[in-house]
Amino acid sequence: MVWEGTLGFLGHITLSDALVVRLSNVFGTPAAADYKTLYVPALIPFFLVVLIGIFLFRLKRTQVKTMFVQTAQQTNKPFIALFGALIMVNLMMQGGENAPVYIIGRSLAGATGESWIYFASYLGALGSFFSGSNTVSNLTFGGIQQSIAQTTGLNVNLTLALQSVGGAMGNMVCLNNIIAVCTILGITNAEGSIIKKTVIPMFIYGVIAAVMALILTL
Repeated sequence: MVWEGTLGFLGHITLSDALVVRLSNVFGTPAAADYKTLYVPALIPFFLVVLIGIFLFRLKRTQVKTMFVQTAQQTNKPFIALFGALIMVNLMMQGGENAPVYIIGRSLAGATGESWIYFASYLGALGSFFSGSNTVSNLTFGGIQQSIAQTTGLNVNLTLALQSVGGAMGNMVCLNNIIAVCTILGITNAEGSIIKKTVIPMFIYGVIAAVMALILTL
C-alpha cells in the first residue's frame, strides 16, 4: 500500500503499489470500486505520448500552456456529463438480482416469451447503452440470456450470439461514447441529435440480426 486516506462520507480511498486506486465503504455501505490507472488509455499511451512529444518537438512553455488550457476548457463541461452518466450506470447495476437492469431484462423476456429471438439483441444493446462496453453488457446479461433460452427452448448458443451482437449495437447510442466523441471533435450540444440519427441504424441492425437468427433456426 502506497497511500491511504478518507473522503469522509464518500468512503475510504487507497493507492496500491500497482497504482490501483480503490474507493471502499462508499456512503457507509460495502460498495467499492477500483480504478486501475495503468490500464487507462488516457494515461498510457496518450498522456505519455504527449509528454514525449513536448520534448521531441521542443515546444515552448507558452505553447504547452496554451495546449493544456484549451484541452481543459474543451473537456470541462463534458467531464461533468460523463461523471453523471457513469454514476447512473453504476446505480442501474447495483442490487444483484434486483438491480434495475436485471429487472428490465426479465420484464422484456417475460413479455415476449418464445418470440425472444427477435428481441435478444436489443437486450444486449441496452446493456452497452448504459455501460458503453460490449464486455460489460455480456457479463451483465449473458446469464439472463442463457436462462431465457433454456426456459423458452431456444438455441442457447444462438441467443448468446445475439446478446454479443446487441452489445456491439448499443455502442451506437451509448451516451458515454457520444459525449466523448463530441468532446474530441469540439462539437457542442449535439448529443441528442446524434442519438436520434444513430438509433435508426441500431434498430435496423437488430432487425437484420433477428432475420439471420430466424434463418439459422429453420
